[in-house]
Formats: sequence, C-alpha cells, structure tokens
Amino acid sequence: MKSAISKLASLLGLAFLSALPVTPADASDKVLVSTPAIHSIVALLLEGVDEPGLLFASRDALAVDELSPADRARVDAAEMVVWVGAEYEPALARLRSIDPNTTLKGLTVSSTLPLFSMPDPATEDRPLAAHDMRFWLDPKLAKMAVARIAPNLARIYPEEMDRILDNEIALKKKIAESEASLRQTLEATPGVPLHVPQSDVLYLAWRYNLAVPTCPKAAASQEGFDRPAGKDLYFAMMATLAAELKTCQAGHKTGS
Repeated sequence: MKSAISKLASLLGLAFLSALPVTPADASDKVLVSTPAIHSIVALLLEGVDEPGLLFASRDALAVDELSPADRARVDAAEMVVWVGAEYEPALARLRSIDPNTTLKGLTVSSTLPLFSMPDPATEDRPLAAHDMRFWLDPKLAKMAVARIAPNLARIYPEEMDRILDNEIALKKKIAESEASLRQTLEATPGVPLHVPQSDVLYLAWRYNLAVPTCPKAAASQEGFDRPAGKDLYFAMMATLAAELKTCQAGHKTGS
C-alpha cells in the first residue's frame, strides 16, 4: 500500500512539474543568430514581431571549436539559426557536420555573397584561401544579406509577413542612407578601386577606396563585440567605424 501511494505521489509530482510555466532561463529562441552584427540586422527585421536570440556574445565564445551543452540546447530548440559561414563560426560548422537537423534549420548568409579572399601579405595580387567573412561592413553586401534573410524570417512567422517585409524596405533604405553618410564622412568618390588594398578593414577600404592601409581602432570595432547587442548595434557600429577611419585618415595625411 505504501509503495502504491509513493508511486502515485511520484507521478503526481512529475505531472505538477511538467505543468509549471517555462522560466526565462528555459525559454527558447525561435530565431537564433550567431554574431552581434547579423543579430542586429535580424532584430531590425523582426522589430514588432519577436526578439531573436544571440548565440555568441563575445569574440572568445565565437572562437571555440565545440558548442557548450547549453548552447547546443539553444540551437536544438530554435526553428531557425542564422549564421555567417563555416570559416567564421567553427563550432556551428562542426555541429552541422554531425547533426542533419542543424543543417536543415540553418541559414548560411555568406553562401550567396561575393566574399573577398584575404590578401597575401607577400603580394597584393595573390589572395589567400581564407575569406574575410565580415561582409556587413560593405553596405551593399549588407542589403543583399537583408534581402536573403527577410523572406526566410517570413517563412518562420507567416502571420507577420507584411510587418517583416515592411521592416525590410525600411532597413534597406536606412542602409542606403548610411552608405551615403559614410561616403560623405570619408570623402570617398563614387566607384571602387580595381585592386583591394592590404587593409585590416577590407570591405570598407574597398567600397570607399580608402588610402588608409591599417586602422587598429576601426579593426577592433568591426564585429560588434565591443558594444551592447540589439537592433541599434549595426548602425551605431558603422557610425563609430566612420569616425575612427576619419581620424586615421587625418593621421595618414599628416604622416603621424
């Protein structure tokens, strides 16, 4: 009799636990984004719809070869995982190679973009096998990424399709305005150079034909890990980069 009562109590206890509301720590993200810059773009596309989760909040977290159990659980729970590509997020690439479900739900943004190969330090005309994955620094490539991401988000949120597509239109317009502002700030003439300079801000140097080969402060800011994550990050990051590059330009002209 005691055994039966104990068993019944255990079953009731399990039922009670399963009926408890999910706490924020256990809540899953419907859309999970790998890194801050892309997370900001997705957050702008989902404004008024939902808030995407951010998987890698620091450069150290991004550099790991294998996801933690907690991050693996977040990936498993998400309906879509937006990431840059295998060269940028090795832990996600490793997971995709062993888990078909991750591959099916993943949106690899860089796969349809014309990425730059990193220049060989020995000669400007001989590219390395590695690519510069930070395509979002070029506003035109950022707009291409937005056009790729938006319809996939509408598939996840079909009832919010109109809102997402309106957000896409607004975001593309804002990126175009940012591009024009960057060109004015950096005093860049229309057009781009034939040769990509050996620069630590490769996409910006190419898009705006910058004579500055290196700019350490700008280089340290181009991934967005140095500021709070969220929808405001992308344009704040680009404005900071423009200011830092302007300072480097001034120093380059004076030879300091």
